[in-house]
Amino acid sequence: MVEGKTFLHTPNAQCGVPVKMDAACPVVCARSVAQCPKALLGSSIAACITSGLNVCTDGSCRSQCPASVEPVCVCSKTGFVLADASASTGTWLPCSTAADSNVLPINVNYTDAPSVLYDKPNLPVWKACQAFADFKVSDGTVVFNTCNAVPQTRIKNPLAPEFLATYCIMSIEVVILFIYFLIKISRERHSSEKDFIMIREYSPTSSPTSKNPFERDVELQDVGSSSSSSNVDMNGLRFTGYRTDPIGMIANMTVITTSFIWMVLLAILVLDYYAVFSRFNFRRDSDLLFNDHELLSTVFIVSWHFVLVWFLGLKAVQERSESYFGRRVPISEATLVQIEKKVVDSVAIANMGAIAEFVRSFEARMRRFFKAEHSVSMVPVKVTSNGRRYIEFECVRYVYDDRAGRFQPYTFSVGPTFADLHQQLRGLGSSEAHDRTELVGPNVIAFPADTFYTALIKEFSGIFYIYQMMSLWTWYYYAYYYMGLVLTFVIVSSGLSKVRVFLQSQRRVLSMANFSGSGVRVLRNGSWVLVSTEDLVPGDVIEVVASTHVLPVDAVLVDGGAVCDESSLTGEALPVVKFPVKNDPSLTYRKDDSTKSNSLYAGCFVLETQPAQKGKPVLAIVTATGAVTSKGRLVKDILFPSKVSFVFQEHLKVVFFMLILWGIVMLVLSIVLLGTTGADAWFYGMFTISQVLSPLLPAVLVIGQSVASERLAKKGILCVDLDRITLSGKVKVYCFDKTGTLTKEGLNFLGIQHSLVAAGGPKFGAVLNDFSNFPAPIRYAMLACHSVTMVGDSPVGNFVDVEMFRTTEARLGRPGEGSALGIPDTTVVYPTVNSDPDLQILKRFEFVHSNAYMTVLMRDPSDGKMYAYLKGSFEKIRDICEPSSLPADAEKNARFHASEGCYVLAFARREIPSTISVSEAANMPRSTLEKDGINFIGICLFRNELKHDTADALEELRDGGCRVVMITGDNMDTGVFVAKRCGMIRSNEFGEVLVFKGDLDSKDSSKVVWTNTEDGSVISQSSLSSLLAAARVGNYRPTELAVTGKAFNVLLTAGSMRKLLFDTRVFARMSPDDKVMCVRLHMEKAITAMCGDGGNDAGALKAAHSGIALSEAESSVVAHFSSSNRSIFSCVELLREARCALDISFASYKYLIMYGEILAFLGLIQYYFTVNMSQAMWILIDGSTVPLSWALTQAVPAKRLARTRPTARLLGPETVISVVGMIIINCIFGIVAVVMLYGERTANGKWFSCQEFDGSYYDIRRWWELADNFEGAVTGILIVFQIVHAAAVFGIGRVYRSGFFRNVTFMAIYGAILVLLSVLTLSDPNALTCAFHINCGTSAAITRLNQATGTKYANNFWGQPTEYYTFSGHNILPMQFRVRLWCLAMGNLVVLIAFQWGVVLTVGRAIAKRQWPQSRLLYKP
Repeated sequence: MVEGKTFLHTPNAQCGVPVKMDAACPVVCARSVAQCPKALLGSSIAACITSGLNVCTDGSCRSQCPASVEPVCVCSKTGFVLADASASTGTWLPCSTAADSNVLPINVNYTDAPSVLYDKPNLPVWKACQAFADFKVSDGTVVFNTCNAVPQTRIKNPLAPEFLATYCIMSIEVVILFIYFLIKISRERHSSEKDFIMIREYSPTSSPTSKNPFERDVELQDVGSSSSSSNVDMNGLRFTGYRTDPIGMIANMTVITTSFIWMVLLAILVLDYYAVFSRFNFRRDSDLLFNDHELLSTVFIVSWHFVLVWFLGLKAVQERSESYFGRRVPISEATLVQIEKKVVDSVAIANMGAIAEFVRSFEARMRRFFKAEHSVSMVPVKVTSNGRRYIEFECVRYVYDDRAGRFQPYTFSVGPTFADLHQQLRGLGSSEAHDRTELVGPNVIAFPADTFYTALIKEFSGIFYIYQMMSLWTWYYYAYYYMGLVLTFVIVSSGLSKVRVFLQSQRRVLSMANFSGSGVRVLRNGSWVLVSTEDLVPGDVIEVVASTHVLPVDAVLVDGGAVCDESSLTGEALPVVKFPVKNDPSLTYRKDDSTKSNSLYAGCFVLETQPAQKGKPVLAIVTATGAVTSKGRLVKDILFPSKVSFVFQEHLKVVFFMLILWGIVMLVLSIVLLGTTGADAWFYGMFTISQVLSPLLPAVLVIGQSVASERLAKKGILCVDLDRITLSGKVKVYCFDKTGTLTKEGLNFLGIQHSLVAAGGPKFGAVLNDFSNFPAPIRYAMLACHSVTMVGDSPVGNFVDVEMFRTTEARLGRPGEGSALGIPDTTVVYPTVNSDPDLQILKRFEFVHSNAYMTVLMRDPSDGKMYAYLKGSFEKIRDICEPSSLPADAEKNARFHASEGCYVLAFARREIPSTISVSEAANMPRSTLEKDGINFIGICLFRNELKHDTADALEELRDGGCRVVMITGDNMDTGVFVAKRCGMIRSNEFGEVLVFKGDLDSKDSSKVVWTNTEDGSVISQSSLSSLLAAARVGNYRPTELAVTGKAFNVLLTAGSMRKLLFDTRVFARMSPDDKVMCVRLHMEKAITAMCGDGGNDAGALKAAHSGIALSEAESSVVAHFSSSNRSIFSCVELLREARCALDISFASYKYLIMYGEILAFLGLIQYYFTVNMSQAMWILIDGSTVPLSWALTQAVPAKRLARTRPTARLLGPETVISVVGMIIINCIFGIVAVVMLYGERTANGKWFSCQEFDGSYYDIRRWWELADNFEGAVTGILIVFQIVHAAAVFGIGRVYRSGFFRNVTFMAIYGAILVLLSVLTLSDPNALTCAFHINCGTSAAITRLNQATGTKYANNFWGQPTEYYTFSGHNILPMQFRVRLWCLAMGNLVVLIAFQWGVVLTVGRAIAKRQWPQSRLLYKP
């Protein structure tokens, strides 16, 4: 019971004693039917008396009453109300039955004070019935058939059994854990921490000199010493040894059991609230196990807080719980190892703002304070067949080294020289291979895949799920289980959806990580054996064969060649020719680009093998297995990605914290305004908190990302990280690879330009494009100087070489076929034009990136002459040619072609002296073959054509406010040309664009020289800075920069690159590492996306805030997005969906915040009047919130990218103004509605006079009874209108979405709810309005209202309630007031729309930018 308030709410102040109309008297029981009051005698009982039959104790009329009937009038437990103790004994007969309708309703005067009615709220009804029927229950002959309630105990005994049960659960567990803590301390107190903990911050010992690391009996430490990567792998890891402890296992089981018991206890309390256990009551004096509702609620609240603290505590120690319940032992004795890995700060985003930076720094300080700077994993110690102990962590095996006393990873080096590789073709012994298997593990990429159960635990153990669970327990308890079930379904479904996506992604990676195949032939103990792919180890000699299965290891070709399909790794469509390493001690094998043509990579397909001699196998030596292969590293990148910090997520943490604090404030206000204390006030306050911080909030934010992901999937764009979708909505810089991304995959042959001998020296001839007209030296170079081989009838190899060879229309023989020279590698070329002779390729020296050219030794059978032909980049060929053979304008000419977008290759040749025999020439080392007398013969031109839609896509990106940048490994002039053609570099109204190229000074490699592409003039750094400054402010010709990879690194070292970053449009000749660094530099300034094909730019794709690979290759999985559509319009589609998703996320966020605040503020008004809404209205509110939240996410993106990006700042001025302003507007309209209602006491016939609801006469635990009044109806109608309107207002927008009215799903749901609300507001009493307890009343009340006001409301219809809890018996609003209330709600919508569009998005946005400016990045799109 509560006390009334004085402001506005002065119920019945001038109206005398409140009167409850049409109350029903309870059934009366008498010792005999003759003693029944005539006014309360039922017609069925009277008929029984008239007929001379007997009235039985069950109310039936019989000639003889059997002894087995169930009596109606029985109150043996507590006695009848208002009767003495003797009334509980003897026989009582009912004076009426449920079928009787002749007992008239009565009017009840409430003269007793509310405090008197606390224990007997129906006392006024009982008194009125006695007066109406003229009898007294105290005379011992007549009683009410209503049992006494159990007396309420205001002050609860903290030692009552109910409380002791709660205390015991917690106390027993605390005692168990404390005892275990003492045992654990006593065991470990005599040992130093260093006995148990191994910190991997050491350097490996030097390589042994006395032993070969490949010998059979080598010690572990010696093998480990040879590892070159162990120091890198071990940095930042902290290993602690543990053993399984039986006592700890028991203690841990008690923790799990206690968690389960807490859930069971809460479930029992909830079920007891609904009297489910009435037959199992230990007190035997109540229908409840816990005696009465007040005591039950108190026990629930105490238990609820215990459970909350318990689960929050478990969450805090979740990572270290397994080690806590284990026994810490020296690392040498451990069966479990706890691995602590330093938490690497997530990738920060530039310009996150002061709030986000504060949150990040605060989290870092808290991690340091609580010593939580490491992520913790517990892994079991396993034992090999030889007894070696090892662990596996993040796909890497760590073997225990007895000498060093530590776990460490092992790798084996092969080679290191080419000659050493040939020496190692003898293979390994079986015992040697077995030892290596034990050290590096089997050739599998091992990682513990999550089961559905473990994935479920990971997902639902989040801290917000704890909040959701505890909120829902209060809903289930306090008679709101309907919506509790609905929200439970939504939350669980959302979580299960995330689990499903996670497991599907993990299974996809697992399938990619596994190798298949029947086995591999390996040279073991000097003979060939067939072994499983899992048994391969580094150093194994394997036979390479063409297969439909992927290669399971990284290897180096030593004898024979191969043609491989690496498209799954690099995204390159064309097969790649692989060559064996030469038996040359001067060359060193390194697993980098310099030996790429000799290396086979795990995950590729071998299409064809090319034996060095017919009938011999192609041999390779395994260089890496398992997780250290190229494919293994790719899988690790996918499984253990770097985290990214987004301003949206950082602000969300602050918002959650603020909402929790605000919810606590609202809880206190709720208690104050209710005017009561105790359990019921706590429940009302908890409802307020759950409204302020909606349990649906995380689910709705995930739904928006999921919808965008599904739409992207339909467009061929696969997303592997949902959080990157909203992050992509803020992309400001888009970096692009060139070849295969902006341009088509291959190169088109344009022609050649040969060197002519002239009087003044060599000069260039005209560009020729007909092969038959080419000079013979150029024809022979194109026929012979390439890396092409044949697979079937198709040439394969480097795409430039393939395109060039196709131009010749020649046929290429297989190595060793068609030649009688005795040179095993000889390949014959069969020309088809100009009657050219068959040419014999005696030897090939493959293209090496460090040299940037290739060489072949060719013999012309027609005259027996031999030539060394060279082909490569113009710069390299120029440097090794005789200066006298170069045209004077050679460099200028090459630069001109490059500036026109041509890929320029240069040819040169050297004639081998006739004194050298064929066999001598074939055995010449490369350095001798390329030594002297190399003459320049011409250049070959190719062009990489733009994709047909590249320019349009880039234009839309630029118009959408994105800066587009090229990062390519190609020539700088070609890059600049392509950038101009595709619109990446463009002019403006001030004139043609100026482009300055930055490259290293030929005389000083530490200096960068800037050259004007127009005239080749060199400009000083100061002059360049002046031009850039003028161009930045927009009053000069646009100025762009292009730099080479070498210049980029020099400028980066000098500290100048960051200043010039947003003036540089083209980054050319960039290595994969340079691309990563360039992307990271942009990430320091803005949110950056990278688009490539997933090959050599895979690192940059992974490093970027948003990486999209235009490829379906396995390497593309490291990117956050991969597109089957090779067009860069995929980037446009991604941004459209991402911006829409981010905008929708904000709309959903603001809607749910508004939902909570509307309910909280107007709820406070209802608490002030001690009114509520009906269960149906609450179900309508929450039932409409779920579909409206979902419908908001169905908005499709705008057709074109807007110039701006949606805000990502939850606490930014625009968002705060929007939310706070709408809250204030809604509160004002809520107050206006209440004032308008109370104004009816003196206006419009004073129909509301003396109709105010007085909650002091009602039990607030039965909150649904507080809805049958005018105050509850008016505030309830307005609340629902405002919540629905909030969804509509936040759903409006066409900058990033396609417009409010095009979201058909939302319009349908919103329209349906709006129509329903309008019907409820404006309709006369009917079944629908009565279902919601609005404009409804009992039949008698409606009849009386019709008589008093002249209305003609229906007074008898299906669904009409027989009892209404307000005194007047109805809450039917006059039509004039209904119309005004409906207009007020619609006016509320109009004002909200005007505020959102007219204030927030125009004036407010301008003021916010002026008053609270963000440090915005100035850049050129």
